[in-house]
Amino acid sequence: MAAQVNQGIKTKKRFSLISYTKETKQELKRVSWPTKQELLKNTGVVLTVVISSTILVWVLDSVLSGALGLILK
Repeated sequence: MAAQVNQGIKTKKRFSLISYTKETKQELKRVSWPTKQELLKNTGVVLTVVISSTILVWVLDSVLSGALGLILK
């Protein structure tokens, strides 16, 4: 009866740096890496969004600071 109860318990595996490295290498072989064109295109999109967002926040900050300055005057 005790043997039946222990069958449902999973044993904890010990950490092994060697097996971790092997599994990582195997996983990296499955990764689908982007082409140079895709990478450049996606980088351009990210930079465009970041720069646009920065300009938008700067403009809103300037407008709201000016409006607050007029209100508190």
